[in-house]
Amino acid sequence: MPHNKGATLFKLVIMIACCTIFLPNQAKSAAAQVTTKNYQEITPKATIDQFRIHGIKAFDSNEQDILRQWLAAGVNATRQSLGIYPRPLELYVYLKKSNQPVPWAHTRRDNHESIHFYVDARFSLDKFINDWTIYHEIAHLAIPFVGEEYAWFSEGFASYMQYQIMAQSGILTLPIEQAYANKIGPQLSLYQGEQSAASIATQLMKKRNYPAAYWGGAWFFVLAERQLQSKHNISLVHVISQYQQAGRREDDNIQALLTSLDKLINDSLFSDLLKQFEQSPSSSLYPANID
Repeated sequence: MPHNKGATLFKLVIMIACCTIFLPNQAKSAAAQVTTKNYQEITPKATIDQFRIHGIKAFDSNEQDILRQWLAAGVNATRQSLGIYPRPLELYVYLKKSNQPVPWAHTRRDNHESIHFYVDARFSLDKFINDWTIYHEIAHLAIPFVGEEYAWFSEGFASYMQYQIMAQSGILTLPIEQAYANKIGPQLSLYQGEQSAASIATQLMKKRNYPAAYWGGAWFFVLAERQLQSKHNISLVHVISQYQQAGRREDDNIQALLTSLDKLINDSLFSDLLKQFEQSPSSSLYPANID
């Protein structure tokens, strides 16, 4: 794809997506640092049966208070964008001193789905709320485990959704199109070959080049967003929120997931897009540059 056309396409896609995620009274606050007070005003309250916290007693009372508020805020923000999940969230916290509030986190899909956060509770509540990690990890559980071979898809989904969630809740500290460009732009040169995008992303995962695999995978959802807007006038977050009560409990692989999403829009959009990512030259799907 020519340089100028690719850059224009990217800007158009993100501008369209951006226009769908802000509530009218939130648009002006999206690029500002959130405060605890105004964050609580713009998010609905999570009920106690929607998430459970484990490991909290390892922290002192003040730290517990910060962590509880942060975890509730993360659940609130995610469900505002992606809907209320059909299963309660199992959230684990562990002490880990660091130079950031959440130096590491991961999602487990074994006996029961759970999210594990390694945190330095010396940081303020606002620092925790403005950290992207919780929105990324909770976003993972909006869809089922799709297999190791589709790790690029799963991580691309969570990476794309972390900024959707943060923008809608007024947490993102820069325009959303710039946030995506900053992350996706540096990876585009790796996706200019004749191999499929899926095979390139899978190779990057094996090489542990996670930023390139994650944000290259996020391009799938940029394109899905564009098609949803142009063909159906709906957003991806809307489709995913509907999916929580329409397949999330039953689906256990990527084909089941995409079939459920396609049924929600009465189209083969998601299945067709995956075929392109698995069969078409990567260079036909990715722009060369983002200005």
